[in-house]
Amino acid sequence: MSVINLSVQLREKTSKGQLKQMRREGRSPGVIYGGEEASVAVGFYSRDLEKIFKGSDKGINTLIEMQLPEGKKETVMTRELQRDPLTEMLLHADFYRVSLSERMTFEVPLAWIGESMGVKEGGILQPGLYTLTVECLPTQIPDRIEVSVENLGIGDKLLVEDLVVPSGVEVLSDPEELVVSILAGRVMAEETEEEEKEEEVSLLTPEAEVE
Repeated sequence: MSVINLSVQLREKTSKGQLKQMRREGRSPGVIYGGEEASVAVGFYSRDLEKIFKGSDKGINTLIEMQLPEGKKETVMTRELQRDPLTEMLLHADFYRVSLSERMTFEVPLAWIGESMGVKEGGILQPGLYTLTVECLPTQIPDRIEVSVENLGIGDKLLVEDLVVPSGVEVLSDPEELVVSILAGRVMAEETEEEEKEEEVSLLTPEAEVE
């Protein structure tokens, strides 16, 4: 797994006016924390971090090597992003220090692979989960966990315990939790209801007497 570089500048405690000026210049404030060292307040160009996310399939699980002044470096991952709810402008970022030799907990997205037999017959694919909680080294984080649904028919389902994950990755999610199921489609459900009604009517209607 590659580590992507991001240049940052140290910053002192910043007033609201200084924060506004930073953002006008295209920069965002952030903080590096975690581990045994003290937290460090930093500033960085927003476009540089956005470019990292666009160029990586791992999103906030991307490993970043912070390039600080005087040649100092920090290996981090993005823990939280704050954005303006209207403009989506990046307002603040929290970065967490990581050790490449220490296992951590991550949320990894699930990806459906193939078209199920049930969907081809008119059924509906109903996700139960969109991410999986796993534990692994930062260098082993999967981009995604693939869920093959090709062999699922209507009424079939997959649980967490049915999933296959890469070597070195331990699943922490409940093994009995529903991942995906194939439901009967609306038209199919209506046809079934109609058939059941016809059966009920035939049972209630007396048979014609034979002359």
